[in-house]
Amino acid sequence: MANSLKDALLKAGLRSAKVENERKPKQGREIKQSERHQELRNYCEHCNCTQPDVEKFRHRSPFTDAQWICSACADKLEIHDNCRTTQQSEFAKNGRYRREYGPTLDVSKPQVPKKDDRRPQGNRGPNNGRNDGNRGGNRR
Repeated sequence: MANSLKDALLKAGLRSAKVENERKPKQGREIKQSERHQELRNYCEHCNCTQPDVEKFRHRSPFTDAQWICSACADKLEIHDNCRTTQQSEFAKNGRYRREYGPTLDVSKPQVPKKDDRRPQGNRGPNNGRNDGNRGGNRR
């Protein structure tokens, strides 16, 4: 015995030509310029305040577990700007994001490690440039 008429018709082999759950996605309204700021993350997890200059940091600071930190808290915690992974705040997008602790980096540009031009590359002598006393050299 079928539980419903629908189940009985499906069991008999009759199928609907219209799929029930096939619907066109609804077009949402366009986001206004005055509401665009709400898409940004502006809550500092360290000071538990809403700040306009919150960015995501990947750091190893033992003083906090927060990742989304405002620039004032990052300066207080002495988290270097090399640890910043986003540039999503209005200050960062407009080029007004500044740090007091260390240099302020531009995350949008890829960081290229600088070469130390003072030292020649390659074999530097019997201990390969190490300055570890008498170990590793020909001296006894």
